[in-house]
Amino acid sequence: MARLRDQLTSLSQLRYLAWRALPLGRAVTVKLRSGERLSLRPPPAEDLETAYEMFVAEVYRPPFPVQADTTLRIVDVGANCGHSLLFWARNYPRAHLVAFEPHPVHLAMLERNLTLNALAPRVSLHRAAAGASPGEIALLDAESRSSVVDATQGRTLRVPLVDFFETVGSEPIDLLKMDIEGGEYALLGDPRFARLRIRTLVMEWHRTRERPDGKAWCEQTLEALGYEVTPGIWSGEVNGLLWARPRESEARR
Repeated sequence: MARLRDQLTSLSQLRYLAWRALPLGRAVTVKLRSGERLSLRPPPAEDLETAYEMFVAEVYRPPFPVQADTTLRIVDVGANCGHSLLFWARNYPRAHLVAFEPHPVHLAMLERNLTLNALAPRVSLHRAAAGASPGEIALLDAESRSSVVDATQGRTLRVPLVDFFETVGSEPIDLLKMDIEGGEYALLGDPRFARLRIRTLVMEWHRTRERPDGKAWCEQTLEALGYEVTPGIWSGEVNGLLWARPRESEARR
């Protein structure tokens, strides 16, 4: 079975194994054989899981061709600790990245990962959640599962919210990634979503109290908007990945 440490340089493998064997409660920096440097926090932080998903499982590798040798605009909604941005930067070296992330701890790690890889000039970073209107929201403080909730539900943080549609504007989006723990419904359900010129979409759907039929709802909504929908690399009972791109007739318009 493939492991994250198998993707590391020899020196980083030693550093990684020592860090796992003698946890000191602080982050470690390791280097992938492909050149990226990763800052990883120890569990219960979920940096190891996100790094595995990005660089070993490669859950965001498209099931259909996306031109990597052109100047792309990639929008990453829910950029977490920045590992997905490193994945996009590796696979699409001419892309400009637009990222949204509201969690202050994740933001600190994201910015550190960008600095380690000299990627900050390629990223427009919005330190806020993406929604259908601007304001402030309560965010459940639950690592990668942090989600917008009622302020009375557990430990929450107050974070800024920006209007996603006003922020991204009318320029085409070559690749849109959404992983926002249920926040996808406010964006997909907004009439302005239909006016976005998205060439490739990858999203994580979530079963929520309001949307117990999350996967079916997302598939049906995207198909009604003219997209061809393809299942992602994994799908479970409460969440999973979907890919979408405009049907050929829509793409020619």
